[in-house]
Amino acid sequence: MQEGEGAVTASFTARLPWLAVPATLHRAVQHCAGAPIIEACDVQGGMSPGPAAVLTLGNGACVFVKAVSKAVNASSYRLYQQEVTVLKQLPAQVPAAQLLSVVEDGEWIALVMDMVRGPTAGPPWTTASVTAAAEACATMANVIAPPGLPTVRERLPDLDGWAHLATDPECLSPWERRRITRLAAAVTGWRHWTSGRHLSHHDVRGDNIIINAVDGRAVLIDWGYGCSGAPWLDRALLAADVMAAGHRDGPDEVRRQAVDLLTGLPADAARFVIAQAGMWRRNSTLPAHPGMPTHRRWQRERATALQPLIDDLLPLITT
Repeated sequence: MQEGEGAVTASFTARLPWLAVPATLHRAVQHCAGAPIIEACDVQGGMSPGPAAVLTLGNGACVFVKAVSKAVNASSYRLYQQEVTVLKQLPAQVPAAQLLSVVEDGEWIALVMDMVRGPTAGPPWTTASVTAAAEACATMANVIAPPGLPTVRERLPDLDGWAHLATDPECLSPWERRRITRLAAAVTGWRHWTSGRHLSHHDVRGDNIIINAVDGRAVLIDWGYGCSGAPWLDRALLAADVMAAGHRDGPDEVRRQAVDLLTGLPADAARFVIAQAGMWRRNSTLPAHPGMPTHRRWQRERATALQPLIDDLLPLITT
């Protein structure tokens, strides 16, 4: 992910330093950047173990670079390839950092990006960052996805988390046990009602959004899950993340703003938030990812944090 100067985000795995990349990759990135690299400031945070850094160039410019090798993490390598495919097709009005160059040698891949200076939108969220992110999502909702992007069904193979959990009631909390039938019913048919022709970033989180220090606008980064889908997808994901990550002004304000983000959207957006919670909760019961020992706990905590919002949403849904 791209970070603003001094930004720190939740980290699930330690990133390699930029100095760990092969000399051949360093030279190739330097060639693409168009000037000698005189300083590399490593960036931590995110879910990839590959290096990420702000590179200061001899001409005074700065660029952001992230890289990973197949040997370090083959899944991240494929995700970076997916991101390149998406970034190369984004229309100009989409609030995304510009892809300047790509280096791929068969073992390593590196993305050289325009440097966006500013803090991440969260966590914790603020009213200003929620507003900026909502405006970015509104822009996305009016953009038709470029041809060739995967569909949301391809990006989300399973949103039936609550239905899976219903088969093992012993793993449920009392809150979940009392609501499990309604939760599972609320998300039935998701393959149909999430589909659409609009562009979706589909990984909307506070640490995937930079608030541009120049104009205060939100810039979405980490486009590896970009796809086509319903126009409300990103705003629903934003509501889920605001609720899960927390707000600087406390739980009452975060709940109010999450509800406000969903107000005026189709009921399917509320269903999607419930489905996201089910996906996180179900995934939290699976074995830990290699090298990411805290990720499953994070998923469980996010699902739990959404419970007050789900109590607001369930009465609005007719199943």
